[in-house]
Amino acid sequence: MIQVARPYGQASIYDGQSKAMRNCRVDVVRRQLDPASIRRVDRLEAVSPVHALIEFAADASEREVRFAFLEACRLGFIKKREAMECFRALHGRPGAKKLRPLLTMWVPGLNRIKSVFEGRVLLDWIDRKYPLPEINVKVYGREVDQHWPKKDFVLELDGGAYHSDPVQRAIDLEKSRFLMARGKTVRRLTYGEYDADPVGSLDRIALELGFM
Repeated sequence: MIQVARPYGQASIYDGQSKAMRNCRVDVVRRQLDPASIRRVDRLEAVSPVHALIEFAADASEREVRFAFLEACRLGFIKKREAMECFRALHGRPGAKKLRPLLTMWVPGLNRIKSVFEGRVLLDWIDRKYPLPEINVKVYGREVDQHWPKKDFVLELDGGAYHSDPVQRAIDLEKSRFLMARGKTVRRLTYGEYDADPVGSLDRIALELGFM
């Protein structure tokens, strides 16, 4: 979703027409924005990531707000200072109940995620208050998604977009064997498996790590 604000006129929704935009929706909303929050980026007027999240949360669903928050973290727009600023600015604003819980769970690892799927799993793990893994670090020269060094445990998160073809599956298998040969326990979790049963998926990982 792309959200565009203007101080006048009716709110409206447009669906993307081109191949690149066919899965995208443009929401035009009516907002009175603080001029101090507006900046110019590539000839377009835009608000700061903090203000954008706050405005977006007013009308978006919980799922859309979570996606936007994680994408902002992935891109490095929401770090500790921005998370605190956003939390303070949310007071009395529409959408606060959707965004505030996400801000309270911010950790530096969210700025190391490489996909919203990785961020979703990390947020759900944070919510359980278990010991946190290292995120996207190299172990014996191979980058892994999540690593608990004290447990010699690696969790690889396989999103469908990058792990579904035979070549990538062969690469994933070789990496798993390489790490297991050096004493690491390696588990793989696909997006489909997690989306179907997030609670059960994390229960199994936590049990194997000895956290349950």
